[in-house]
Amino acid sequence: MRTHECWYRGCHRLCEPGHDYCSKHEQEHKQAELQRLHEYHQTDQYKQYHKQWQREYNHNERDQVANAFYHSTQWTKVRDYVKRRDLMIDGSTGQALSDHDYIVDHIVPRRYCDNPLDADNLWLLSRRQHNRKTKIEQSIEGKPDGVNKLRHISRLTWKRWLNESKP
Repeated sequence: MRTHECWYRGCHRLCEPGHDYCSKHEQEHKQAELQRLHEYHQTDQYKQYHKQWQREYNHNERDQVANAFYHSTQWTKVRDYVKRRDLMIDGSTGQALSDHDYIVDHIVPRRYCDNPLDADNLWLLSRRQHNRKTKIEQSIEGKPDGVNKLRHISRLTWKRWLNESKP
């Protein structure tokens, strides 16, 4: 790869190979991109797209037993209770969550717990932490005696694993 001038208007510094902006303007560019992305996610166009995507995912890909459960009145009531109980705080990081960046998660996965509506087995996670937890669950589930292990991992252990840089 060759070096080139920074893409920032009026800047003539050379960039490191593989970068579009010099070290001075790279962070500024990333912040501007994040702001644009955040603003886009607030638009009606994106919200409509996301609703449609969610409908198609629920209809075509999601396990229909899980889909029926997560659309039940009982689940909605318990989910809303957990949201209020946890004050929109991520159970693993302690950070405040926005209305669109949370998932009420089963500590012991729904398909392996005795009562999927037990609020003591539920906590709020950011989407990012929930995705990390799901990947870890999938790797454990595939190992010998994995299902039994998943049934016994505590909230504290999940919290530690989710906050490690490499779980």
